[in-house]
Amino acid sequence: MVLEELDRLKSQFAGCETLAFADLSTKMILVTNSDANLPREALDKLCAEATVVLGKSGKPSLGDTDAETAYVSSGGQLRVFMRAPDEPDDVLCCICASSIDIAGFLADARPSLAQISGGG
Repeated sequence: MVLEELDRLKSQFAGCETLAFADLSTKMILVTNSDANLPREALDKLCAEATVVLGKSGKPSLGDTDAETAYVSSGGQLRVFMRAPDEPDDVLCCICASSIDIAGFLADARPSLAQISGGG
């Protein structure tokens, strides 16, 4: 079911290059869907970045409270990190073109993440 949700999201947004479902408590990317064959080191770096910008559940790395969504832009790329509503260590990591319809993407990605995280 996770792969199907990632496939669906990626196919709906032309600017979406990589989607990854991560568990911040273990600092691991669990499932990916990507145009590029990203090496494990790149996936580990993506997860580490999610941990920094979002923090682990109840332990924000930046700021005073847990963030639900964070954005990092560099080199014409936008990286989006989203925390699941009911499982705060479950995160969707997205590498997108800076031209992506971010509002549309977030509107579709939030329920997909809740579905993936909740397993149903």
